[in-house]
Amino acid sequence: MKTSYISTFTLSDSTRSLLQRQTANLAKLQLEISSGRKADIGLDLGARTGEAVSVRAEHTRLDALIDTNALTASRLDVTQAALKDLLSTTQDSLATLVAVRDSNGSASVAKGQAEGSLKLLISRLNTQLGGTYIFSGINTDTKPVTDYFATPASASKTAVDTAFNGAFGFNQTDPGVAGITPAAMTAFLNGPFDALFADPQWGATWSSATNQTMTSQISPAESLNSSVSANEKPMRQLAAAFTMMADLGAEALGKETYKVVVDKAISLLGEAVVGVTNLKGGVGLAQSRVSAASDRLQVQTGILNRRVNDLELVNKEETAVRLNTAITQLETTYAVSSRIQRLSILNFL
Repeated sequence: MKTSYISTFTLSDSTRSLLQRQTANLAKLQLEISSGRKADIGLDLGARTGEAVSVRAEHTRLDALIDTNALTASRLDVTQAALKDLLSTTQDSLATLVAVRDSNGSASVAKGQAEGSLKLLISRLNTQLGGTYIFSGINTDTKPVTDYFATPASASKTAVDTAFNGAFGFNQTDPGVAGITPAAMTAFLNGPFDALFADPQWGATWSSATNQTMTSQISPAESLNSSVSANEKPMRQLAAAFTMMADLGAEALGKETYKVVVDKAISLLGEAVVGVTNLKGGVGLAQSRVSAASDRLQVQTGILNRRVNDLELVNKEETAVRLNTAITQLETTYAVSSRIQRLSILNFL
């Protein structure tokens, strides 16, 4: 027969350890009942912890894509609105030029409208969203188009003046403008003037935008071009058409020479209408794809969220029962501990 040494200290120490464990368990259950989630995911899930981590990481990644898609959608909305304004002013300008083609007496009307249209073009191409220029391609921190009407003279205005003077020997306000022949004006428009809106002179005097546009990842396996560059051909055509009507001395030209300028502008604006319409269509398609991708991501994140909840949430009813049991056990342990503390051999002497 074996005997064991028993003392009040041993009993007290074991009770103290039990109190610590029960107190820790009570704190854990209180945390779970208040948060609704397991207090220690790794301890409770064991081998399934890796699944919880990977599912939560995928959920976070898809959530980030949803957020970036919202920014992409905003950029596309602003781009679409700007293109709508440009298309409208292009159509109005085209209608005006067709109406005044045979009367250079109305050239001042066409000039005034062209100046307004050119200012609108520059304003829309320099549109900002959240501190970035949406028509700058990937060079989003730089204003894409110079202000033609700036003081002192902008690089684009200086280039037009230099080309005109080089071709005719005088500037656009000189009386000699009236003597420019249709053939000379045709050669100028198709040569030195046209070159101002083609590379490399377009990039040197008009635009700081890049040909490469913004690319956005809209889903784990899908990306798209999410911006329009100021370097697109329709933008150059609009700049050329508005500039030639606004700043080549059209009101002082002879009737036939005036027709040459107007016909060239009408041709450019007609092509620009088609070009801007196509750009609007491309932006509309991108908007549709972003919206569809975001809808799919919402469904996916919903599924992942349910799986995370299945793994990490606690059963509140069950946890409440366990909490009440733990409180009862702790109270009982305190009572037993108190009685043990009062034990003394002196009581039996």
